[in-house]
Order: sequence, then C-alpha cells, then structure tokens
Amino acid sequence: MIKALFAGALIFILTDCQNDMRQVNAMGGLTDSAQISGIDVEITRSIKGKMAVRMKGKVVRQLSVTNNTFEFPNGIEMFSYDTSGAVTSHMSADYSIYNDKEGTWEAKNNVVVNNEKGDCLNTEYLVWSRDKGTIETNQFVKITTADGVIYGDGMVSDQNFNNWEVKNGRGIFDIENE
Repeated sequence: MIKALFAGALIFILTDCQNDMRQVNAMGGLTDSAQISGIDVEITRSIKGKMAVRMKGKVVRQLSVTNNTFEFPNGIEMFSYDTSGAVTSHMSADYSIYNDKEGTWEAKNNVVVNNEKGDCLNTEYLVWSRDKGTIETNQFVKITTADGVIYGDGMVSDQNFNNWEVKNGRGIFDIENE
C-alpha cells in the first residue's frame, strides 16, 4: 500500500510540473543573462595575419546578449602591436567592461597605460572609443615622462597613448631653452 501511494504521488508530481516559458520570462527569465563566462581568458585580434591586440582577463562574463557586453571583474591586461609585432602600448586595470553596441571599453580602478616612448598614465577611470579611436578621462591623471611628471584633471589621447593632451595640467618637468 505504501508503494502504491508513493508511485501515485510520484506520477502526480511528474505530470503536474510544467513550465510555461512566457510565465518564466515574465518573472525575470533568462532573456538577457550571462551567456558566456570564462576563467584565465586570452583573446587576440589580428589584422592581415598580424597580431594587433592581445587581451588577458582572469574572469570574463557576458552581461548582455542584446548589447554584446562583457565584464572583466577581476582585472584586464591589453597589449597593442604594430605591424612588425612590437608592443606599442599596454593597459592594465582592476576592472573593465566592454560594450560592443556602443563601441566602448571602460577601465576602472588602478588604470595604468604605457606607450612605446616610455610615457606612463595613471588614473582611476579611462574610456576607449572605437569610433573616435581615442582614450579619455575627466578624472585625475598622473603622466610620467622622461622629462618629468604632469598632473591633471583629465586627458584625451589617441588610442595608443602617443599624442595626449592633459586638462588643467600642472607639475614639474624639464623644458629645453634654445
């Protein structure tokens, strides 16, 4: 008799459990949740068979399928290369998010950028724009060059950090007199 009751209850439970996907989605379903995630990820992009960019992240998560948005919550490191394979710039940050629809990378917390001339940018927030080919911030910056240290309240540069301009710049640096 106990076996019959158990079998009957099991059949009732299995036939009664149904999911209407419209109801599931209405309750906050998985329409735009993380679809891809990875640990110790390395992504490369090449142009005409030559490496152009190499990116490393400890953790990557796709946040939005709609906007093709990826988050790097545990840091990111990016290297840009010229056509001969030499590193032209390097960027690292403790947090980053990429939005393909908007064409932007946001880097936050302990952002460091180095170029091939040896210039070093330190800031807490930086945005790269794919469409403009620039990196910029409106937050405090410190740029160290061979000639000195420049502080400012923001900066804008080409995406390789070669031609930069500091907003409200101040600091101590050497200037040659002619």
